Amino acid sequence: MTGHISKVVRERFFSYLQRAFETFYQDTIAVDRQGIINWISDDYCRFLGLSEPPLGRHITDVIPGSYVPQVLASGEPVLLDLLQIRNQWVLVSVIPLHNEAGEIEGAFGFVATDSRSGMKSLLEKYNLLQREVRNANRFRDARSARYQLSQIAGQSDAMRLVKEQIRQAARFDVSVLLTGETGTGKELFAHALHDLSARVDKPFVSINVAAIPETLIEAEFFGVAPGAFTGAKKEGRPGKLEIAADGTLFLDEIGDMPLALQSKLLRVLQEREFERVGSNEVQRTDVRIVAATSRNLLEMVESGEFRADLYYRLSAMPIHLPALRDRLSDLEALCERILDECCTRLGLSIKVLSGDALTLLGRHSWPGNVRELYNVLERACILNEKSSYIGASALTVLLPGVSTGTVGERNAERYTQSLAPGNSMNTPGLTLKERLRLAEQHAISGALEQTGGNRSEAAKVLGISRAALYQKLGRTGA
Repeated sequence: MTGHISKVVRERFFSYLQRAFETFYQDTIAVDRQGIINWISDDYCRFLGLSEPPLGRHITDVIPGSYVPQVLASGEPVLLDLLQIRNQWVLVSVIPLHNEAGEIEGAFGFVATDSRSGMKSLLEKYNLLQREVRNANRFRDARSARYQLSQIAGQSDAMRLVKEQIRQAARFDVSVLLTGETGTGKELFAHALHDLSARVDKPFVSINVAAIPETLIEAEFFGVAPGAFTGAKKEGRPGKLEIAADGTLFLDEIGDMPLALQSKLLRVLQEREFERVGSNEVQRTDVRIVAATSRNLLEMVESGEFRADLYYRLSAMPIHLPALRDRLSDLEALCERILDECCTRLGLSIKVLSGDALTLLGRHSWPGNVRELYNVLERACILNEKSSYIGASALTVLLPGVSTGTVGERNAERYTQSLAPGNSMNTPGLTLKERLRLAEQHAISGALEQTGGNRSEAAKVLGISRAALYQKLGRTGA
């Protein structure tokens, strides 16, 4: 008798559960093992704004960001997770369907919308929370560190060493010099260093020295006294050094700082004092200097372009950031972080790189480092807006020449050709001066090709100033 009662109760429970499930999930879809849609409910078809059922199409073509491919690949269900469909947050569950042999035959997707499932209250709260987070980020103090060390992707030996050096430098109140090629993330590490230091609650202020004209850089750095010159504000203007106060001042591209300003910066580091432009009033400062450069400062010291005493003051703790080509084991983690960031910022569904796409990226020499990688992946996201996957074919058009040889191989080939008997550099009778001029022209042309014609970047690659490059361009005709 007891067994009969328990059976009745169980049947009633499952009957109730089935009705509740059908009420909760009116929008349903089914796919085969390849993710091809073979059934969809009428309600869900209307919700998606489709005039006819999308049978025979891949699930990601209809619902970008769908959890179905993930479930088909892993065999693990997704239960009660949020997904944005047609600019509306919905609650979804995806269940894998197995055959008698335990193999995955397909999957069912169930969607609960706020209008049909009673989930309106929960989804409204979620959307409100998202708006609050966006507002908090928008109005966050612009003078605080924006990046933490944990946000910087990479676990290669080279990156582990850099992160450990950043942690050590943050503990001691000394100047730090970050070196490395353009695009290696020097500013990110400067933010992370500030975040780990005792100055974290103080301002973080940055100056890109290369981006400020020489006539304005002193005023930008030290500020301007009231009425210092015609057109100056009556109340004066504080400089970045004064705004940074007891925090961190990040000087990006310090190698482009004029010699006259270098001597004044040295005084700041030695005496902890400065004066506004047009003022005799001495102001005290306890700012910490973190400098960065993509140029070889020691070579600049030897050539007289950079003060030796300032170099040794700035490099109390030198940290060199590796180029991307020297830490390709970090490529997958970097791509994942960049894709997530790009898709979130652009309002796109999350995208995943295929294995062959990752292999293709690994064959590129990345002269622009992580900044170039970000640019390539951002364009790939935009050009493949409706797809959840980015394959090698989608990247080939963004990295021309990679499939037939890397940039390094092409440079090596070009160098070999330059040594060929028929090359102008090997023409008999050329003087040493003429050969040097041709070699210089060859080096400049190669740097301009590497940087896509960007002369400022080419100057950095060559380790010379922009003025010197323009002078050489006029002389060589390159």
